[in-house]
Order: sequence, then structure tokens, then C-alpha cells
Amino acid sequence: MPNSKRNNNSQTPRLEQKLLLTKTERFYLNILELPYHILREKYLPVVEIDDTYHPYSEDLHGVLVKLLPYLGLTDQEEKVAEYIIYNIDSSGKLRITPLELAEKFNIEVQQAKELIDLIFTEFAEEIQQHTVNENLMYIEPDIIMTPEKVEVRKIEVKDPIITKALQMREETLLKICEEIRKVNEYFLRGYRKYPQIFTMRYMARLLGVHVSTISRAVRNKHVSTPLGILPLRFFFGRILNKKIVLQEIEKLLKLDSELTDAHITLVLKSAGIQISRRTVNKYRRMLEILQNNQNDKTTPSTGG
Repeated sequence: MPNSKRNNNSQTPRLEQKLLLTKTERFYLNILELPYHILREKYLPVVEIDDTYHPYSEDLHGVLVKLLPYLGLTDQEEKVAEYIIYNIDSSGKLRITPLELAEKFNIEVQQAKELIDLIFTEFAEEIQQHTVNENLMYIEPDIIMTPEKVEVRKIEVKDPIITKALQMREETLLKICEEIRKVNEYFLRGYRKYPQIFTMRYMARLLGVHVSTISRAVRNKHVSTPLGILPLRFFFGRILNKKIVLQEIEKLLKLDSELTDAHITLVLKSAGIQISRRTVNKYRRMLEILQNNQNDKTTPSTGG
């Protein structure tokens, strides 16, 4: 029977679907939300399991520059964005004004403000992570993910209640990251440019938990991958920016203008961009209109 099978496969209590949570349930959820380095400090002295992992030193600027390509900026905007990033100080404040930025790059002040807002909105979590505590020199990832397996870093304590909470946290993170690993094997091996993005609602349905449980599990966590240390929410971002998709389609058409929409769809999917043939066709027509407008502007008029 489908119902009995579903019940057998869903032993983990859906804590956040209840209107009232017990004190123990609230404690479990709080433990789930905390990143590894805070748990380690909070429950000292602890016995750490040797996972042969060494903390990876990376400053705020390196982290943000690595994530820049996923904003879908133009080359010029990316240069400005890099300058903004390298002018964020150790307390998370910007050392330049929009006017200074506009003058340096010869852009409108409004555009400078928009780029600053974009950086501080999209990367708010990373900025907080690296500036909330100036003594924090290392990113200590909660998860180690390779194309073959996932490991959640462990902490052992003597208190049985805390031990149980840590075990539940480990199981939840392991289930989430196993699903991510399975569909992102090619990305982790470097064969795809972009990762397969999940929505939290889809992951919640997949694992049979409440969506807020996924949100808590993903928050402030980092995962070590062959491509570097990435925020776990990197795999739960919005669908790729339209600019990125347009740029990728334009590059393909420059290589071969005879490519069909179906061929472009297949190539993009192989790179990790999930898109329909119909959307490819729509974007292709947008590029053609832009190209025609540019040609009209550059073609000299031949007055009689």
C-alpha cells in the first residue's frame, strides 16, 4: 500500500509542521541551524573525530570574487563589482561612495548605487560570516563533498541530549547533500560550468520534512568541494540570471550560427543550465533584435 510505504520511509518527525514545539524539539532545531565552528566553540571541551580535514584560509574578498560570475554581470559591471568588493573593509563597511565609484569608472551614480546594493544584498551572508568576528581567520566547512561521497564533519560530546541533536543534524545535512551530490556529479568533476539548482520546497518534499527545516539546515553552512569552499546555499540559489543565459546562447551562436534551438538546449543542459527549447527560442529572438538595433545604429546614413 502506498500510504503504509510512505509512513515507513518517513521516520524523522516533521518537527516544524506542529503548531507547538516542545523544548527538546526547539533545541534540536537550534542545533541544526548552527554552523560547525560555533558548535565546536559552544560545546568545548569536545572530542573531535579526526576527519583529516584542515581549515581553509580564505578572506572575504576571495570568497566574493569567486561568486561574482553567478550575478550575470557584463564585463564592465564585473570590473566595477570587483573594485567594490576590494573596498569592503574588515568590519563590512564600504570605503568608497557611489559618487567616487561613478567618477572612477565613468558610469552614472545610479548605476554605481545599484551595483553596490546588488553586492551587499546578494552576498549579505558571506559578508556577515567574514566580518562578524575579526578573529575568525578560517572557513571551517560543515560538509566535505566529492563526486563520489559526502561526509558531514562530526563533533562528539558526552551529554546524551546534545549527542542526539548532533546526530539528527548530521543525518539531515547528509540527506540534503547526498541529493545535491547525485545531480551535480558532473559539476563537481568540472565538466559543467554551473551547478544544478534546487528549490528548498522541492528538497523538503524529497526528504519528507518541512521547508523551514531545509532553510535552517542550509543557513550559514559551507561545503568543501573539489572546486573550493562554497556556501551551501549556493546550490539553492535563484535560477541563473537571465543575463548569464543570454551570454551563453550568444557565445554558442558566434561559434555556429546554424545551431538549432534543440541543439542549444542540449548544450546548455550539459553545462548545468536547465532550460526549455521554447525559452531558448525566446532568448535567441531577443538577441537577434538587439543585434539588429546595434547594426542600425552603426550603419551610416546615405542621404540623397
